Amino acid sequence: MHKKAKRLAAASVSLLLTGTVIGHLVVSASEHYNVYNYDRWDEAVSSQAGYEASRAVSGTDLGCGEFNTPSDLFRDSENNFYVVDNGNNRVVVVDSTFTEATDVLDTFYYEDGSETTLNAPEGVYVSEDTGYTYIADTGNSRCLVVDDENNMQMELTKPDSTLYENETFKPQKVVVDKAGNIYLVLSNITSGAAMFDNTGEFQGYFGSNSVEATAEVIADYFWNLIATDEMRANSSRNVAAGITNFDIDDEGFIYTVTQSSSTESDRVKKVNPAGYNLYSSLDVTFGDLDSASTDTSDYTTQMVDIDVDDIGRLNCLDLESGRVFQYDEDGNLLFILGTTADQVGGFSMKVTAIETMDENIYVSDAMKNTVTIFTETDFGGIVHEAVSLYNSGYYEEALEPWQEVLKRDGNYRMAYVGISSALYNESDYEGAMKYAKLAESSKQYNKAFEGYRSEWLDENFVWIVVVIVLLVALWIFFYIRNKRKKKNAPKNLIDLLHEGEEE
Repeated sequence: MHKKAKRLAAASVSLLLTGTVIGHLVVSASEHYNVYNYDRWDEAVSSQAGYEASRAVSGTDLGCGEFNTPSDLFRDSENNFYVVDNGNNRVVVVDSTFTEATDVLDTFYYEDGSETTLNAPEGVYVSEDTGYTYIADTGNSRCLVVDDENNMQMELTKPDSTLYENETFKPQKVVVDKAGNIYLVLSNITSGAAMFDNTGEFQGYFGSNSVEATAEVIADYFWNLIATDEMRANSSRNVAAGITNFDIDDEGFIYTVTQSSSTESDRVKKVNPAGYNLYSSLDVTFGDLDSASTDTSDYTTQMVDIDVDDIGRLNCLDLESGRVFQYDEDGNLLFILGTTADQVGGFSMKVTAIETMDENIYVSDAMKNTVTIFTETDFGGIVHEAVSLYNSGYYEEALEPWQEVLKRDGNYRMAYVGISSALYNESDYEGAMKYAKLAESSKQYNKAFEGYRSEWLDENFVWIVVVIVLLVALWIFFYIRNKRKKKNAPKNLIDLLHEGEEE
């Protein structure tokens, strides 16, 4: 998880631009796995790598002894990393270069001088605002709040509140907002994240998932309207999936992932303070699409962690495939990296956490007991520059890097959208329509077409008026001529007879 509260169209065109064959995934020159993305038809196609695996780091490499099932990663405001070493009942602090362990947190002190230790911890968070470290001490059914000298400041245990109805209290992940409110992902809780204020008082639940409106759910709803209390008690309940992990950004928005979500909209959410999912209106599928080419049988994406980096990019970790899916702040897919494999850059079927710093992405593997570091490639840097300019509204400035992206990877759909936007802002509406069509972006195409139509009307306004005036004049001319012809036309026999009768 990232430092939570951070301080920080045609296929031929693509072939001509890249010299690659659409639809056949190839192995990157620098990676030991298929590097791919999705084209404008949502088909998996070969792609340039945005990141490459540079090294895998073990506890021995860091000088602290082997890790045993690392379960969480966190970076603080001073770029220190925290590795939750679940099986060794400790949290290891690592320097910013990820080369040396600088501290081990395993013993903590109460006010009376007595000691306490961890038992199978699963989450950690360090707050710049409070100055405290928060540890989800899962095996001890508590969350510890400690200062920088490991002195206990608070201990959150099972709430004595009518709002809390669960029998157990097993904190797994933790984040803290700027006000010091504490949010916990709890095992076997489906009501959302448990929320505590800065004094440790339980406030209720936050960001709960929804229940998919299946035929069974709808039927159960109407059944419960007429059933007795006893009948309801004996019936099965339809419950939402519990949150798996989360992150928080500088503005206080909480991003959640759900591993076994029954509804696709709950897989990745951006939740505002009122608990509303701001991604509910996005037309985006987080994770692999059905067309993904994989080395294994069909599977369903199971997100286990999410990191929001300093730029606002989303990095989502999929347990099932061992892949990282990176999106921009609007949900546009940027890169896919990693896989399940033995080589560096590949993972076991037990990836657990993701973190970022600058151009690097860090992923922990609970089976290999390592943290793999991915470094941004030249291509990744160009894409990120273009996306940053594009999302900041500097469409024209983004034109050159987008063009460079297409030179390197003609399948990169977002580049077509970016170039279309740049050309639109330069009033090149025909060019904007062309690239919008190549991107299969109806929204961008309609916008460019409206500009093209307005421009055409402005340029041809005089001629349009002349044509309209001529058409009106011709209509008047023929109307008057027909009227005169009718008046002067010789009368037929019936008309003459009528005239005779009148006389």
